[in-house]
Amino acid sequence: MIDVLLVPLTRPFVYDYLGYWSSCVSDSLSRVGLKPYVYVWPSVEKPPMKCFVWSRRQYNSPCLLSWLYSRVSRSTEFFVVGIGYLDAYSDALNFVFGEASPAMKTAIVYTRRLDPCFYGESFNPTKYVGRVATEIVHELGHLLGLPHCSSRECVMCFSNSVYDVDSKTRFFCRRCGNELKKLYV
Repeated sequence: MIDVLLVPLTRPFVYDYLGYWSSCVSDSLSRVGLKPYVYVWPSVEKPPMKCFVWSRRQYNSPCLLSWLYSRVSRSTEFFVVGIGYLDAYSDALNFVFGEASPAMKTAIVYTRRLDPCFYGESFNPTKYVGRVATEIVHELGHLLGLPHCSSRECVMCFSNSVYDVDSKTRFFCRRCGNELKKLYV
C-alpha cells in the first residue's frame, strides 16, 4: 500500500484539478500492480516569501521542499507532493518542473511553465492538466526510488523542456514498473 498526499500550494490553476490529478496518480500506480491511496490536503498551503528570489522572480525549490517537509511531511508517513502554479529553479538549473527529495518523502511540482500561456499559446486545459499529471507521477516515481529512465515514453524520462513533457506519457515503462513492483509489492 502506498499513501500519497497531494498538497495544493496555490488555488488558481491547481485547486479545481486536484480530483483529476488524484485519479491519474491512482491509475498510473495501479497499472504496475501497486495499491495506491491518494488523499488531498484540505487547504491551500501558501509558500513562504523567504523562498522567493526577487532578482530571478522564481522560487528556490530546495527552500520550498524544506518548508513543505517541515509544514506537512515530517508528521506523516505519506509520500507528499505539493502542487503550485509557481515558477522555480534549483541549483544549476534555470527552472524545474518539479523536484523530489526521497529522504524527506516530499516533492513539489511547479505548474507555471506547464501552462501553454507561458509560451504565448492560448490556454488549453486538457494540455495543462495532462502535463501536470505527468509531472506529478514523475516526481512521485523519484520519491518511490526510481531514477530517470532512458525510454522516451516513460514517465521517468527527464524533461528538459515542455516539449519533452508532451512527448512522454504519465505511465511507467515495463522496466520502471517492474522495479516499483520489486520495491512495493
